[in-house]
Amino acid sequence: MTDLRTYLKSIYDNCVEDIFLSGRSGYWSNLSQVHNKEFLEILKNKDCKSAVKSFMPKFEEMIFSSKREAALELLDHNKKGICIDYGAMWGVLSVGMAKRGHEVIAVDKTHDSLNFLKFRSKEEGLDNIHLVQDDIREIEFKNIADYAIVNGVLEWIPEKSEIIVDEYLSNSNSKSKKSTDENKLKKPREMQLAFLKKVHESLNKEGQLLLAIENKLFYGYLMGKPDPHVNLRFTTFLPRFISNIICRFFKKKDYRTHIYSFNELKILLKEAGFTQIDDYCCFPMYHFPSLVVPNSREGISKYEIYENKDIITWKQNFIFKYFEIFLMKYLKARNFCPAIIIVAKK
Repeated sequence: MTDLRTYLKSIYDNCVEDIFLSGRSGYWSNLSQVHNKEFLEILKNKDCKSAVKSFMPKFEEMIFSSKREAALELLDHNKKGICIDYGAMWGVLSVGMAKRGHEVIAVDKTHDSLNFLKFRSKEEGLDNIHLVQDDIREIEFKNIADYAIVNGVLEWIPEKSEIIVDEYLSNSNSKSKKSTDENKLKKPREMQLAFLKKVHESLNKEGQLLLAIENKLFYGYLMGKPDPHVNLRFTTFLPRFISNIICRFFKKKDYRTHIYSFNELKILLKEAGFTQIDDYCCFPMYHFPSLVVPNSREGISKYEIYENKDIITWKQNFIFKYFEIFLMKYLKARNFCPAIIIVAKK
């Protein structure tokens, strides 16, 4: 197996406190820069779980729940290899792959997120996670990895603003820095395709890609559930130019966080060079998978009631439970499931 530290040193001249630095700036986080700095100070005196619980308890399950790693079981772990986690953020799946015995390159443009992952890796005795601060659209790894993870990342590729998630969703994103004039950017699909081609190039022969993303035809979006990336109704599935008009009117910016249907996503992956593509229906969402079944009539026949912690009201219980049961179990309408998970081979 390739010595990853030597390999990364050949690409990145600068490595400070175990984080390889590209020199490219960028920011995407659930926390503001100020709050991230406060959180990292707390980490100096507390273990990671205690620090998260005291400073940002609403993210404790997101960071530490083993359910977050469920999709990793779709990969073949018989051979221990090298994994690139694109847009690793706090490193939930990087940790999952490292605990399964793989060498992991965790890439993220937000230095503060990688700092947290560094603390956690040391705390849990994981010396097989290598941290890289870089823009995942710009990296040039070639034929190095056996696995690539693109989890909740593809939709954000066309959005080059510096993002604090809550501000972005609440339309107070004026505080976020615009890194590039939107008019100068390529079309979202072009940028996503170019990124997937880079991911393809980074894999060895028969390397595996694990990709997770929302389904643009999710029945919830069709019924008026807001787009999770711009907090607007109906933008996921309307013609892109109409979604763009809606987004410009309400958010004063272009609609760039494109998501796809099963067929559209498979076409995109084939254009990027991937061959064998296996797709799965994920419930209630890929962030916390409770049920994952193959996207086929036989697969959806295995649909069963699952835990959904987001169901609180009777209305949610009716729509997102009983209606879904009828839709999936009896109508076999699998193409309207909430989220898509793909395992594709080079």
